[in-house]
Amino acid sequence: MPDLTPGDPRERIVPLTYEQEWYHANIRRSTRARRNVRLSYEIRGPFDPDAFTEAVHGFVARHDALRMDLVARPGADAPAQRVRPLAPGERIVLHQSVTAASERQFTTYASALHSRDFLAPWADGERPYTFRLLRYADDHHAFLATFQNVVFDGRAHELFARETWRDYRTLLAGGSPPLAAPSFAEAALRQRGRYGAGHLDRARESWRERLEFAARTAWNRPGHAEPTSDGTVHAQLAGEDAVAFHRACERLRCTAMQLLVASFVRALSACAGADRVTVWTSMDSRQTAERDVVGMFAGVSPLAVRAAGADLPDVLVEVRRRMLDALRYQQIPASELSALAAESAADGADPLRRDVHVNLRRFDGPYRPTERSGPLRVTADAYPLRRITFGTSSALHLRCNEYRDRVLVDLVFDGRRVGRPLAQALLDRMVRTAVAPAETPSTPSTPRTP
Repeated sequence: MPDLTPGDPRERIVPLTYEQEWYHANIRRSTRARRNVRLSYEIRGPFDPDAFTEAVHGFVARHDALRMDLVARPGADAPAQRVRPLAPGERIVLHQSVTAASERQFTTYASALHSRDFLAPWADGERPYTFRLLRYADDHHAFLATFQNVVFDGRAHELFARETWRDYRTLLAGGSPPLAAPSFAEAALRQRGRYGAGHLDRARESWRERLEFAARTAWNRPGHAEPTSDGTVHAQLAGEDAVAFHRACERLRCTAMQLLVASFVRALSACAGADRVTVWTSMDSRQTAERDVVGMFAGVSPLAVRAAGADLPDVLVEVRRRMLDALRYQQIPASELSALAAESAADGADPLRRDVHVNLRRFDGPYRPTERSGPLRVTADAYPLRRITFGTSSALHLRCNEYRDRVLVDLVFDGRRVGRPLAQALLDRMVRTAVAPAETPSTPSTPRTP
């Protein structure tokens, strides 16, 4: 194990966070292609590429997670990491002027580059990111960014977008962006030193109990489910629905995440007869004082919901308790997690298989796919991936993005185990419950097949 004695973490070997270790172990045992974190912008209008490049450089210079190198440890299951300083004059952003016959051709080219970077592994000696700034015309640029997931999670994604554009505006106004930021290396050391033997024993027992429950509650296709091709159904809470949803959260004294999960598991009970459900959901182990640390602190944990069909207030109480317990006892080495999973397997069922998976992300501001600052117009996610399809090993994968003024919901389903009619019924039921929880009956029902 690395030396965890006090000192400057930039000069020492630093352990992976628990979440980094889980991610690394999953990549090693998975046959699926790795997928990096991605971000892209279409930039229209008066734009200063040099100022933007300086803003990106500043972000990398002050957030040490993007200057990490993995360090092999002979005989160890996982590597460690060490901060490698930026070299003088090191090139951070790759600039390219693109000659294209049309804007459409430029967009196609940008998407192709972004797709290639999205799947690129982390080669020895390379930085864990790729930044490209493409110029089609003086008033038309594309910015493409990908990050290796082992050092970059969803919270880091949000921090990059927020800080980079903030610093760009600061530089244009003649100001100086911040030079320092909370250290990921220091946060990783604190995480590993935060928990004593007693806490780790309780974490093992918590994981053992939840994995055994997961093995017993594997998803089985309901008899009324009609097999279809795989797909996704969509919904959004906007306008009056968004207002009603947030008022419901206040009235029920719960977070948006808790109400969304509770509404979803009640829909599973009502539409699929699943009263005992294991829901895998993302957990961010950052402490309150570490909210602005860029790095990898996001992992998935199983929630063992034992009464999904109860009245909503009771389901909320159970979901809240399960979430708090999962977050409190998230910390366990990847090797021990694998051993517990092997012990918990029942009748060939893999307790680590995420049959029902929920991703929830919260953004501080309103939903604005296109930001305007005077004549400058910036559109996020403007360059879709090409020739890359997103499948899911889950029967159901719920993805929710919460903004101040709306909630965007996607439900990805396995056509063989769920089918489109059942997936649509689940989503409709979930949305009705989240918007008007007091008006939704608790009696289970079977949806009609269109």
